[in-house]
Amino acid sequence: MEINQDILKKYASGQCAEGDKHLVEKWLNDDSWDSITENKEVNEEVGATMWDKITLDVTQHKIINWGKVTAAAAIVFVLGFSVFHFSQPTLDNHTFTNTSVENSKFFTEDHYDVHLSKNSTANIDLVNKKLAFSGDFIIKPKRDFELLDNNHNILVFKAGKEYFVSDSPDFGKIVAFQKSDLAFLPSNMQIKIREQFQSI
Repeated sequence: MEINQDILKKYASGQCAEGDKHLVEKWLNDDSWDSITENKEVNEEVGATMWDKITLDVTQHKIINWGKVTAAAAIVFVLGFSVFHFSQPTLDNHTFTNTSVENSKFFTEDHYDVHLSKNSTANIDLVNKKLAFSGDFIIKPKRDFELLDNNHNILVFKAGKEYFVSDSPDFGKIVAFQKSDLAFLPSNMQIKIREQFQSI
């Protein structure tokens, strides 16, 4: 008698005849490979289809993994490059001095250019946002920033503009105004400033 699905269902539900029950139990207890009926002839078309599917699945799996690795590497590279390339250079603190009694002096830095008049000094501290100076100077910011002078005035500097800064007694206080505003000063002060900065 061949063990089939119907006999096994009857055995499981307790409806199997005693002779069939004995055969099912003998079959269940037999752990040899002989108890498995096998078809030695395999249809070549079925086998080829199975192997093609297995190969296709493995290839797709590898492509997905390499795709994810490549995408992750690209994201890390782009983020790293962006942070390095687009981040502002570190802030600085510089002191400029011009001891000449005849000529102005020009300095260029990462965040600004400075043009000092004769006998002038300027300490520009972007780290602590402070400005200490004596004399007159022109500053051309390359980025926006604010500085606090010794009198606790907040001086706002915008990128691309030029500012004249002075503590001259002629003004009676520290002043900072755009170069374009020089036209509104009295003519004698305009001449004095132009003499200090030959390039104005």
